Formats: sequence, C-alpha cells, structure tokens
Amino acid sequence: MSGVSAPSATRAAIERLVMPKSVAILGASSDRMKIGALPLHFLRKYGYPGRLFPVNPGSAEIDGLTCYPSVAAVPGPVDLLVVSVPVERVVSALEECEPGKVGVALVLTSGYAEVGPEGAARQAELRRVAHERGIRICGPNSVGSVNLWNAVVPTISQAFDQTMEPGPIAFVTQSGALGTAVVAVGRAAGVKVGHFISTGNEADLDFADFCDYFVDDPQTRVIAGYVEGVRDGRKLAAALGRALAAGKPVVLLKVGRSAVGQEAARSHTGALVGADEVYRAVMTKYGAVRVGSIEALIDALKLFSALPGEMGDHLALLSHSGGTGVLMADVCDDRELRVPPADEALRARLATRLPAYASFANPIDMTATVVFRPRLMVDCLEDVLASPQFHAALLSVNLIWRAADELADALVELRARHPKPFAVAWIGMPERVTDKLQAGRVPAFPDPVRCVEAVAQAAWWTKVRRTSKKLAADTQSPQPAVAPLPEGFRAQAGLLERYGLPLVPWRLATTADEACAAAKTLGYPVTLKAIGGGALSHKSEAGGVVLDIPDEANLLRTFERLATLVREHFGDGVLVQSMVCGAVEAFVGARRDPIFGPVVVIGLGGIYVEIFREVTVRLAPLSAAEAQAAILEARWSPLLRGARGQKPRDVTALADVLHRVSRVAAENELESLDLNPVMVGDEGSGVSIADFRIVK
Repeated sequence: MSGVSAPSATRAAIERLVMPKSVAILGASSDRMKIGALPLHFLRKYGYPGRLFPVNPGSAEIDGLTCYPSVAAVPGPVDLLVVSVPVERVVSALEECEPGKVGVALVLTSGYAEVGPEGAARQAELRRVAHERGIRICGPNSVGSVNLWNAVVPTISQAFDQTMEPGPIAFVTQSGALGTAVVAVGRAAGVKVGHFISTGNEADLDFADFCDYFVDDPQTRVIAGYVEGVRDGRKLAAALGRALAAGKPVVLLKVGRSAVGQEAARSHTGALVGADEVYRAVMTKYGAVRVGSIEALIDALKLFSALPGEMGDHLALLSHSGGTGVLMADVCDDRELRVPPADEALRARLATRLPAYASFANPIDMTATVVFRPRLMVDCLEDVLASPQFHAALLSVNLIWRAADELADALVELRARHPKPFAVAWIGMPERVTDKLQAGRVPAFPDPVRCVEAVAQAAWWTKVRRTSKKLAADTQSPQPAVAPLPEGFRAQAGLLERYGLPLVPWRLATTADEACAAAKTLGYPVTLKAIGGGALSHKSEAGGVVLDIPDEANLLRTFERLATLVREHFGDGVLVQSMVCGAVEAFVGARRDPIFGPVVVIGLGGIYVEIFREVTVRLAPLSAAEAQAAILEARWSPLLRGARGQKPRDVTALADVLHRVSRVAAENELESLDLNPVMVGDEGSGVSIADFRIVK
C-alpha cells in the first residue's frame, strides 16, 4: 500500500473533500447552462465560508471572483479541486500541479471506465498521475459531494436547487443520478441527509472508504448507500463491522442480484459486482440492512434516523380500525415479529379510557370513538409503552384530517417524554404534518405494511448487534493466505486431518492385496472409490463409487473395475472406507471469492446440494459460535433438530467442522474445498466426512 493511499491518508483526504478550507473549480463558468457553472453556483447559494477559486483560461472574472488560467496559478494550497473539463484535458491539468498543491480532486468528468477498455486505460492514467502528485480522487463520473452541515455543496445535481437543511444521514452512492433522486424524494418524506457523496467510478476513494469515515462522524447517526459492487470486500466488511459496533445502522440498496443486473452494473461504472450470496453473507454478519427499492430505502432511513438505538421484537399494535390491526398483525407474523396479548394490568388500564366494546387484546382496537379525540388515542399509546411486556408500539390511523395537527403535536410530545420507541402508520397523512413528525422523531408511514417492514428492519438490526456482542465477532481481516496446498490424495487428506477434520476411516490401495487388508482392518461392509483427477473428480458420474461391499469376493471384483478407471485417468488409487449409515448428509465447502476472499458454505449434502441449492454463506474465518449460529439460522436446520419425530443430530459437531474448514480456507491457498457428504450422526455421536475435493 502506497503512502498516498494508506488509511490515515485516506481519512485526511476525505476530510479535505467534505470540509475544505479552499475550493478551486477547474472549468468554472458563468453560463448556467454549462456543467462547470453549477458547483460554484451551489457553493455560493449555500454560503460556503472558505476560499473559492474559479479556474478557466477563457475568463478573467466569474460571478465577481477572480478567475485563474490554471490550477497551478491559484495562490496557495487547494484542499478540493472540482474538475469539470473535457476528458482529454483532465490529466494535463493535474500534471501542471506541483506535489502537495492539491489535496483531493472531485472529478465530475465522464468518459472513463464506464465506456469500456479505452476509458479504463484513461482512468488508470488519471489515478497514476494524481497519486504521483499526492492527489486523491473522488470519481471520475461523479455528480459531486455535499456537506450540508458546513455548506460545502460542489455538485451538479438539481436536487439541491431547493435549499435543504442538514440531517443525521450520510448517503454514499455509486449512481449519482439515482442517489440525488433518493435525496430529493426522501426530503419530501421528511428524511434529511447531512452528507451526500457520489463516488462515480471509484478510481481511488471508494464506497468502503466513505462508509468507514462516517462511522466516526459525530453528526452522522445513519449511513446509507446505493451499491453496485466493490473492489475490496474485506475493507467493506471491516467498515460495516465498525459501524455495527458503534451502533450506527447501515442501510444499503445493493443491486446486481441477477446476471442481467450484474452486466448492467459493469457497463454503468466498470464495477466488478461479485456473487450476490457473498454480499448477502457479509451484510447478514455485520448487520447492514439490505433493501430492494427506493421506497424501502427511504422508509428504513425514516425509522433509523428518528429512532436511534436498539429496538426489540415484541410489539403492541393499536388502531381505531380492526382491519388495519389485522393487516399489521399478518405482516408482523411474516417478518417474525412477536405480537403478544396484552396482560391484565394493561387491559384494565385501557378499559378506563375506552368503551367496553373495544378490543383490549393485541392488536388493540380503540374503535372510532378516538377519531375526534387524538389526545385520548395518544394516552392509550402511552399506556402501552409503559407496559414492560412490549419493546415498541405501532399506531395505525386512517385519515384524521380535521384533528391532524392536534394528533401530530400529541405524538411529538409523547416522543419527547417517553424513551420507548413507537412508529405511526397514517393512511391519508396530510403533507403539512410530515415534517413536524419527522422533526419530532416520530417516524410516520402512509401504509401500515411499510410501517411494519421498517420496524422489522430495526428489530433485525438490533438482533444482529446483540448477537455480535455475545459472539465477540472479530471484524478484522485475516492474514493473507501463505501456505501452498500439497498435491495428491494422501497429502491433502493429511492436511484436513491436521486441522482436526474427522474423515471417515480410510486406506488408499493400489493393489488388490492392499484393498483386502484395508477392508479387514476397517471391517465390512466397506465403500470403494476411484481416486484421481479429470473425470474422477466427479466419481459418482464416472461410475467410480461402490457402496456397501459385504465381503472379500465382492471387494475383489469391484477393485479390479475401479483400478482400471484409476489407470485410465492416471489416478492415485482405490480408496477403501468404512460404511456410514443412518446419518443426515450435509455439505460443507469453502472458496476464494475474488472480492471478499475466503468464504465458507454449508447446506444439505449428497445429491441435494446441487438440486435445491439451499446453502448458507459466511466469511472465513468464523468462530465455532458463529458457525453454529449459521447452521441454526438456515431454513433446512429443522432436519438436524429433530423435525417430525426424527432424532436430533449433532449440530455442535457439524458447527465445529464448519469452523475448522473456515480456518483451512483462510490459511491456505485454495480455490475451493468441498466436503460432501458430511455424515451428521445423532446428537453427541459426532460427524464424519465421507468425501472431499480440493481445487488449488
């Protein structure tokens, strides 16, 4: 890692981007129809207090400011250089700068990696020239960066035409146009950002760098992002882990799940997208809330920015309409949120406020009598919040137009005096109360379903955070793999056994006599397998596996056939193994992801792993406790826990195998490792690995 891109240098560069003392604008213009005019316009509109230097050889003055012919001619150092000139002029302009002249360049210019190989070469040259001069780059192909807290608004987006007030959200996006649209739509919903970063093609500073920076920003409570792909997955994982430990939710609209979406992302910014299941594993481990739409992104930000801190999953549901209460209860069940019945003390308290025909269970139907008495509605909500059996409450109201301001005021007052979180679903919510509620930290949604979905995200994040504390998960990247893998079956089996992985008892035979001796030692019945590369990598398909051989006569006939296969494929020999019966078959594997490095995989084994493709992915290495949690969270885990009268299986032993495989993956140079099947015995009886395959 070069000094210019060291972590401390990266943090200093971002500091100069978001809080510059001086800004030069290369390509500045007084013509509002040109891109170069917009950064200067917005900086002055929002009242940027630092020094401004327009740079354009064709002008002597722009908007009353002295205009300089080149960046080199600007007096003194430049913290932030905004670049808005044609692509063929960018590198030459940077080459004119003495080392140390410019801190960071925000490159708005397009025509780089997003247009193909030729553009990618230009982007590499841009990075090289910049780093030679100690300049860090945000972009190219960016629409700007915004720090509303400090009036630093060098952007070209019309989203900031309407003056915005800062809020607790830092939004980092790999799509400038989509990102600014989210900011504008979110603002209309009462959701305010304090920082906005368009990373563009990420020739240098990337999404993970900014995510990590905002973990330590005191004005940021929530980090949000639009992500297509990242270059350094471990750096992103470390940033997400720090955010989780700091109690700052990260909400991501991560795209590129499908093959078509991945190709579109590559053509958009030249990004390497990577396998979606690995991204999902990383976000699951580190509590990054993944959303699938702009609407869901704004809803999650609305809730997290209004209700910082943790939220449990025991909910009270209140409404003046039985229908919306039932609707919310159904969604709660879908999202594994608990809706316990109200206890007798709460029922008695509510009975003093509501008519006898109200429903005091949960959902609580306050009936239409509260429609014109919003204070009574909020009193009932406060009663529920005071009950120790609930972690949070959801209030659903329909219309309430005439008393809207009174209701909004009462909700804001309740939020100010009560520590327990609550959210509101307000069907037909008047626009005039939107800002009032959000400013009062009362998250309000126009749809009960969206309200429950947002609360479910918060409850999930809380669960992950609490679990991570218990597991004491290590968020640091492992040391790079240094150990080369040995060649041949014997050496590779020996490696796995040195890691404590329990292979089914085995002997490798090259003659019939060796096979017979091995079978006598292991005991009949036995299994024979042809071991080698090529077609024998898939032994079953090649006819290279014979199970349940009962005696020596059958063994000799089988050995001769398999030995012929081995000779034809230049294999290692014929494997003799003990038979294992009556076990549940699992699959445990590992592979080296090009973005995130070593990962482990676990799922149903045998033939089912390729039929159902139901697997769980986690970063390697992981602890035994994390391994056990990964197994128990899988949808197929009831097969191991004694479903439908079956005996419970040895989950602890299987988790130990997953943990040990994660160490193999992290500490050795391998492309992939498959253990399939892993035979999971009854609880307490252990597991055994019937077959493995390593690809270097």
